[in-house]
Amino acid sequence: MSIERKYWMLRGKRSMIYLDYSATTPMSSYALETYHRVATDFFANSRSLHSRGLESEDVLNLSRQAIANLLSVKTNELYFTGSGSEATFLALIGLAFGHSHKGKTIITTKGEHHSVHQTMNYLTNYGFTIKYVPVNQFGQVTCDALRSTITKDTILVSIAHANSEIGTVQDLNSLANVLSEYGILFHSDCVQTFGKMDIPANVLTSATFSAHKCYGPKGVGGSYIKENIPWRPFLQGTTHEAGFRAGTVDVPGIAAFAAAVEEYQSISLSEKKRYNFLRDLVMTAFENEDEIFFEGHPTDRLPFHISFRLKGVEGQLVMLECNRKGFAISTGSACRVGDTHPSHTMLSIGRSTEEAHELVRITFGRWTTENDVLKLIDALKQIVTDLKGE
Repeated sequence: MSIERKYWMLRGKRSMIYLDYSATTPMSSYALETYHRVATDFFANSRSLHSRGLESEDVLNLSRQAIANLLSVKTNELYFTGSGSEATFLALIGLAFGHSHKGKTIITTKGEHHSVHQTMNYLTNYGFTIKYVPVNQFGQVTCDALRSTITKDTILVSIAHANSEIGTVQDLNSLANVLSEYGILFHSDCVQTFGKMDIPANVLTSATFSAHKCYGPKGVGGSYIKENIPWRPFLQGTTHEAGFRAGTVDVPGIAAFAAAVEEYQSISLSEKKRYNFLRDLVMTAFENEDEIFFEGHPTDRLPFHISFRLKGVEGQLVMLECNRKGFAISTGSACRVGDTHPSHTMLSIGRSTEEAHELVRITFGRWTTENDVLKLIDALKQIVTDLKGE
């Protein structure tokens, strides 16, 4: 039996409604077509000096320009990586070591993606001090809280544009104004917002993003670092991506990433309106349900994102019941499979350990229909009734 046949046999016979777009998105047809064409016609190493290599470099440059245009930044400020997590690690490491002569304190929040926390843990081994700025009940960092956390030797702050678990979006412009007063570098994990919402790259020192969150391929990420800001490469001596990352550049993947982003921009405004409508359907359906609590900021949030708790019921149980009924949803961050610890985000906004374990996340995407959401509402109502024993 061929490997292709084996892959097809893994697919479930019963189709599922996918509502976990914050975990990953399927590649668009346009991105897939672009990947296939570039992988076929421009397979050469972009660092090779022969004609085939130069052609691949041309494709890489065109792709870099397309993504730079989306962020309104220069092409030499973009560096491609193998994932959003790797992009975050390399950017934070590079900035931290590049400015360690000025100080060794870095500020972040408890609700950051685990790639940020892993990087911070790594930096503590080299004498860096990590401070955590408190957030309000919605998970937002206020200017006053940030200002009160800053110390004389603070050199870098990392705050995500949007929280993947509760959907809250930060006011990066206001926070950047505070940091500019002190000359502090500002990094933001923009994985959840890149390609879907406007990112104020002009007020950031650095931003990181991932292709598979916006209908591109997995295995491609990127970092923006403002021009003329010193940074130190994690690996010394490499020449790829201006020394930012070692390894042959995935030109077909990056081209597919650029194609996915360009394609989505033409429909992004209409999609945002549609997501708000779909979200309102769910919110309205459960507005009188005393056992359901919605998390995150009510308006400053990802439009395609819903997070809630069913009082007294673990989110994993709700997720499994939804799975049994044909809906793919999440209990929070999909990057922590097997982790039984409560969500740091939920704890940081004042929820108890028990409440943190109740978190459920539903996220919409390009192929989510109104009928899908109506079916989900019916299923959730039945699940609430069954699990509460009514």
